[in-house]
Amino acid sequence: MIKNVVFDMGNVLINYAPEEFIQSFTTNTEHQKLLLDEIFYADLWQQFDRGTLTKEELVEKASENLPDELHPSVRDILETWYEKMTPITEMKDILKRLKANGYDLYLFSNVSQDFHKFKQIIPGLGYFDGLFLSSDWKGLKPEIELYQNFFIHFDLDPSECFFVDDLRVNIEGASALGMQGHVFDGNIDDLKNHFMQVGIVI
Repeated sequence: MIKNVVFDMGNVLINYAPEEFIQSFTTNTEHQKLLLDEIFYADLWQQFDRGTLTKEELVEKASENLPDELHPSVRDILETWYEKMTPITEMKDILKRLKANGYDLYLFSNVSQDFHKFKQIIPGLGYFDGLFLSSDWKGLKPEIELYQNFFIHFDLDPSECFFVDDLRVNIEGASALGMQGHVFDGNIDDLKNHFMQVGIVI
């Protein structure tokens, strides 16, 4: 029986699209690709989300592989990137209904400590019983140890949890430990149908 519903954040609760907001920093498509490749698509960003690389270190290391003219943009991007994200407003009603029906709700996200600067835009944040940030635990989904730490920290039985994430690899990681899940592609009706299939009252 499912008692807990666990939500990823990016592209589940808020829209995260680096390809779109990078355009506000430069109209040069070559420069856009360079910035994306050296910041958001690089292992450096993974380290930032893991909590093993500071923002200053990220600025410095990303700049090393970029032309001098883009160095100011690196710092600007990393100081404001989260300001471009918007809430997926339909999710607030989902969270409200789940909470009203007695489910405990958890946020489980690969995210840096910048989370604390933008968390107010997350729809229904007040409905969550617990927040689990990768950068607090020096790990990343889909690493098994991070899931184990999540279950231990909140004293949860994986078989009583259902996970909503936009990446299949993260759902598969959860499934390996017994937590069912749904790969969210933006279709709210599909999510509701999956909830009903596993007995979650929505």
